[in-house]
Amino acid sequence: MHLHLLYEAQLVERYQKGGSIYFKLYYGRLDKDIVMAVVSALLEHNRVIAHDLARLKDIKKQYRKQEKKYFLQNVVQWDTLRLFSIADLGVENALREIVGDKPFETMLDIGRDTASVLKLFSGLYTYAVEVVLDSDILHLSVGNTTFDLVILHWVLYFLESPEVVLHEIAGVLRPHGRLLIVDFVRHEVESSHSYLSHMPFGFSDLQIEQWLKNVGLILEKIICFPPLQNENNERLMVKIWLARDPRLLVDDIKDKKVEFA
Repeated sequence: MHLHLLYEAQLVERYQKGGSIYFKLYYGRLDKDIVMAVVSALLEHNRVIAHDLARLKDIKKQYRKQEKKYFLQNVVQWDTLRLFSIADLGVENALREIVGDKPFETMLDIGRDTASVLKLFSGLYTYAVEVVLDSDILHLSVGNTTFDLVILHWVLYFLESPEVVLHEIAGVLRPHGRLLIVDFVRHEVESSHSYLSHMPFGFSDLQIEQWLKNVGLILEKIICFPPLQNENNERLMVKIWLARDPRLLVDDIKDKKVEFA
């Protein structure tokens, strides 16, 4: 009942992972700080809630360790799934077409295998940073560097809080900078591993668009590749989502006429 009221008030959002329904604070709420202040105050005086949250933190930590161990042990199978769904060459050609041939200054690539993507655009950027999956993506150590192009290449699925990572990326995008996300379209998969069955496989357009909107980015374009069937007759589909920082660079507006009222 309480969760239903919070959901109707848009203080929490509901999402599904596997066969379970979860709730979390709505990331786009302007008054989220107020809600967090109230929650923090409750924690100081409620030992039951504090104990539950501590236990939840331990469970999440165990899940992350198990997920990382599983995927590191099954890199070959993951690559097979990816390559079976759509050849890397097809994705690379689409990325080239979107980015174009106009040189730019800075690029940030976040993925499991970043070398191929950096090589793909090596003739266009002046400076590039690569962040592999094992790094702390929630805290990008890029200093004051901002980027014209950021690519999330087959990595969003592995992140516990994708929207938090997108918020971090939005903070390092230059005005009018571009973000390219490559991943599977949302699809539920059955798994014998309990730490995997709670995870959704892929993402919906609505989910991606909402996350981008929450962090101040605009979804400009979606490229969908034809679905293929795997050995279990599951139709897997890959998409590329192109987002942009709506702010304009000074160079883009300095020659425009400005009228004052």
